[in-house]
Amino acid sequence: MNERPPQLAPHRLLAALLVPLGLYVLLRKLTGSATGALALTESIPATWLLVVGLARRRLEPIAVISTVTVAIALAVYALTGGDPIALKLRHGAVTGVLGVAALASVALGRPLLLVVVQRRAELDPQRRAEIEAKLAEPQRRRALTTLTMLLGLALTVDGVVQIALALTVSTSAFIPDSTAAHALVLGAGVAIVAWYIHHQKEQRRTPSASSRL
Repeated sequence: MNERPPQLAPHRLLAALLVPLGLYVLLRKLTGSATGALALTESIPATWLLVVGLARRRLEPIAVISTVTVAIALAVYALTGGDPIALKLRHGAVTGVLGVAALASVALGRPLLLVVVQRRAELDPQRRAEIEAKLAEPQRRRALTTLTMLLGLALTVDGVVQIALALTVSTSAFIPDSTAAHALVLGAGVAIVAWYIHHQKEQRRTPSASSRL
């Protein structure tokens, strides 16, 4: 239960950062427009996630969030005559809202990661007893709460930084600057989360002082 989620695998995180940047650079050369390239860079990955989800007959929450927010940003982009601010703000809006939601769930005593694991137990009858047994351990519940808080902090900080960039840098500089900020903030967050998961595993492997007596 404390293993690293597939979404936090280094190669996936690297791809999530570099693919949009590479796509933006290519599209800007082809279109000659920073704003047009930004609009396409936002819409193509979201469309791909939606198509893959429909093909598999299972829409992941990230695909739904990405598609909906891109659709809203593109609508604002069209209605404002091509103002890219909505497309730029989308980056910070998504991570910021997710971060605040995670922190709020901790404050309300319903950490999102704990809820996700509980839901997983309900959907997996074969492992339900195993998962519920682990969730009965106070240490694991505290770990999920801490992980939710750490992820919430990283996403909230990223959202604030992305919104600041959207409001202050030019459209042509936004994607490179945004990618660098994502790498710095989320990279640090993932590193801290990975260290914490490793620390929790080590604690469970090491017998307590009382058990050695």
